[in-house]
Amino acid sequence: MSSVVATLSYHKIGNPPLDGWLTWNYISADEFSSQLEWFHKGGWRFLSAAALLDALNGRGALPAKSVLITFDDAYESLLEIALPILKHFSAPAVVFAPTQFIGATNLFDHGVEPLERIADWNTLVALEEAGISVESHGYSHRGFSSLSSLEIQQELEFSKEAIRENLGKDSRMFAFPYGDFGADKAAMDSLIRRAGYDVAFLYGGGTFELGQTPSPLFLPRLAMGPGVNLDELALELPCV
Repeated sequence: MSSVVATLSYHKIGNPPLDGWLTWNYISADEFSSQLEWFHKGGWRFLSAAALLDALNGRGALPAKSVLITFDDAYESLLEIALPILKHFSAPAVVFAPTQFIGATNLFDHGVEPLERIADWNTLVALEEAGISVESHGYSHRGFSSLSSLEIQQELEFSKEAIRENLGKDSRMFAFPYGDFGADKAAMDSLIRRAGYDVAFLYGGGTFELGQTPSPLFLPRLAMGPGVNLDELALELPCV
């Protein structure tokens, strides 16, 4: 039996700061919990990063309907707001961190999103210990279409090295900032493999079937935010 994997891509759980404004990247704690409840009641099983990596490398099977929960940008609020909800569902997750901004703010989205604190390394250690795998979102959070091959190589390697030095782990997952993998997919494939990543994620798209997957370096994710109608989304999910 084939396994369908739905990778959910979130950014911020909770409300914007008092001096900020609401954007689609914010989802309330209640709605986040309701979305996870929808998957739980529908017979989907929450995956860890390790389980997905093992399955993609032929070292284990997955449940027929599997969900990987991911968060982009590693906001500090994940520890206080998202983590208790994840624990309620016994759900592991993945957080993709842009390592230049660890302990700072999301200046890469200045003027587009409110400025918020990004987790420092101590918070990321706490998230790791709680079952949220910290993985790479590049170094400077720049879209790859604007970068040279050398700059892309540095984004991949600098972020990986920072995670290794501060968390003592080898990041094997990568998420393209803005879902932008650049103009040359074949060249990008080579650069990611050379940097030592096993999986790379886009932003947007649908589910995928294990065993009939696209390249594991260009896996789709479902963009999640407020107002996503999961009952309508179900009509587009493969039947398993």
